Amino acid sequence: MAHEIIQITHTEQKSKKLMLLELEEAVGDLHVTATGPLNATSTKPLIQKAMPALRKLYDEKTMDRHFKPISFSFGPLHHAKEFTQGSTFEKAEKFKRRLAAMFIINSGNQMEVLYENVKKEIQSLRNCYDPIEVVDWEDEELAWMFLMDGCALLHFILLDVQGKWEQLGGKNDQCAFMIHDLFLLENQLPFQLLEILIYSCIEGQKELKDSIAKFINRPFLSPVKQISIPIYDQGDSQTHHCERQRQEEPVHLLALLRRKLIGQGVKSQEKPREKDGLLEKLMRKLCSSGKRKIWPTFRNVKDLKAKGIRFKAKEKTDGITDIDFNHRYCMPTLTLAPILVDEGTMPILLNLIAYEMCSDFTNECEITSYVTFLESLIDSGKDVKELRDAGVLFNALGSDEYVAEMFNKISKYLVSNPEKYEGLKDRIQDHCDLLWASDVAYFYRTYFSSPWSLLVFLGAVAGLVMTGLQTYSGFNTQTGSTGH
Repeated sequence: MAHEIIQITHTEQKSKKLMLLELEEAVGDLHVTATGPLNATSTKPLIQKAMPALRKLYDEKTMDRHFKPISFSFGPLHHAKEFTQGSTFEKAEKFKRRLAAMFIINSGNQMEVLYENVKKEIQSLRNCYDPIEVVDWEDEELAWMFLMDGCALLHFILLDVQGKWEQLGGKNDQCAFMIHDLFLLENQLPFQLLEILIYSCIEGQKELKDSIAKFINRPFLSPVKQISIPIYDQGDSQTHHCERQRQEEPVHLLALLRRKLIGQGVKSQEKPREKDGLLEKLMRKLCSSGKRKIWPTFRNVKDLKAKGIRFKAKEKTDGITDIDFNHRYCMPTLTLAPILVDEGTMPILLNLIAYEMCSDFTNECEITSYVTFLESLIDSGKDVKELRDAGVLFNALGSDEYVAEMFNKISKYLVSNPEKYEGLKDRIQDHCDLLWASDVAYFYRTYFSSPWSLLVFLGAVAGLVMTGLQTYSGFNTQTGSTGH
């Protein structure tokens, strides 16, 4: 009976503590509202779990597979304080400690010094998380967990970039699981922690910073090399690091990946209409149906091809969201940045979308809008095949139907930013509204879709020309004879 009373008292105290945290957060929100926008850009989003609304959109199996770590937990959200024998993370935790030990040895510094450096910033690091997620963590155990996880993560990235992962006894499947787990929203470590550990190293600082840049600039979701994003300035030092404004630093690795993927691509679709040539403008005026659609009526790749629109992969791009449509020389072309679809595509996209959905993250939903636009082009495996043939989509996942199902599943309940790709959709719709678009597309497919059909067409034209010349020659000859 006494044990039950103590247990109830402990539960009540914990509930009161959580209520106080929620009240303090609400008061803080009211203060921000009074002095400026609630989600000010200067406020960094917290590391938190995916929104409950998003969790309700997908089945439990999908959520567990794509939002929870498979083997390696980083940070407090999925970290068990005591790893029981046979638990999911037991073996991975032992391997993480080996990685952390190697990092500490290579740092040229003492473990106690690294721990103290983390401990000095523990309140700042704690503030990087949703308060509810770290309320039960004491400063000492939180600092120790940050030290082990941060060191392990940095040394893994270094080994992966150097191609030395197997030298530590790691296997390819472990490497794949590690990469999967470190890009989960709920499995993030503050980038501030990684910088504390890097600048605590006596040796190898530049090597560690370069490894992060090379790792993030790998072709995630993209089969082609994109423009690399700078993470550290040349000559970056401890003093410069302290002077940099915090809001310019990435929140975590997932945020850094997002920054690299969006680049400036979304802005490129807002091309001014004046880019069209004089002929295109005139034909649009003369041949438009005159009925302006309030909402785009085109549906997928098949519909657009029926209107004569070609698909082309961008040769140079700074992000996967880079999409453009032009109508130069009466050859309408939708140009997209190539995307690689493999086993890692769905978890990365879902976690980027979950990050954009965080209520304290001010953003324009670039990834969410990109995924919904891409899904609008893909209704079936036939659409995927057309994008593959155009070099826009590289399928390393399986059947084309499976890829179509994946995009349809991801985008089923998403709400994109209506302003993103608005100009692009308007330009596509303008072309689809042209009265002659389908006829020209049919003519092109019939006579110019292959070399043989082109030869047949040219042969027919040549035959007509020769017949015309013979008729004209015969008519002249007959006229000459009549004159004599």
